[in-house]
Amino acid sequence: MRKLVGDSARSLGDVSRELLGELREHKEASMAREEDVKELQDNLAAALRKLEQVVENQGLLRRRIDVIRSEIRLISQQKLTWQNTTSAERPPDFLVDGVYLRTSDETINPIQHNEAGPNQVVIIDLGGFFKIHTVKIWNRILGQQDRASGLIVYADQTIIGVTSGTRDMYTVKARDEIYARMITLRKPDDVHINLREVQVFGSGPYGDEEHA
Repeated sequence: MRKLVGDSARSLGDVSRELLGELREHKEASMAREEDVKELQDNLAAALRKLEQVVENQGLLRRRIDVIRSEIRLISQQKLTWQNTTSAERPPDFLVDGVYLRTSDETINPIQHNEAGPNQVVIIDLGGFFKIHTVKIWNRILGQQDRASGLIVYADQTIIGVTSGTRDMYTVKARDEIYARMITLRKPDDVHINLREVQVFGSGPYGDEEHA
């Protein structure tokens, strides 16, 4: 009888110890889970703060881009060009090369040159959709300046001005809300187009829907 009671007491003690051990393990596991949850919450909060910073930075960047886009600046230099005829290896690229000093032609200021014939054309591809403000046409200096009179200036399909008289430089200002991808100079008579530089000033680029 005593042995049975002793065995039962030991069994209860073992069970109690096992239960206490399981309780400790459960508590430790719960504490570990709580730490994991807290770490996850902290990581999520940090990620949200970073996301808010990214959104704020994107907003600042968009505002800066909008400021830059709204500024009137030179938008034609080193852009793609085309002309329907070329004389003496003087391509239209010379119109947007950034060289237009007032001292001389040719070696100092490379000039563009079409052949003679009706409807000679020079086109500058702006590489985007811009609001056009001003087109400056720099005439050649050493003679033949009269060739630049009568140039019709287009912003895409819209005529924005016509040059007249003989001068070193012509300024053609577009009316408000003129948008274009191409600037075209056309000479309807039989005279060459023969210029130092063409500078297009405007703002942008914009999407098609932004000027509707």
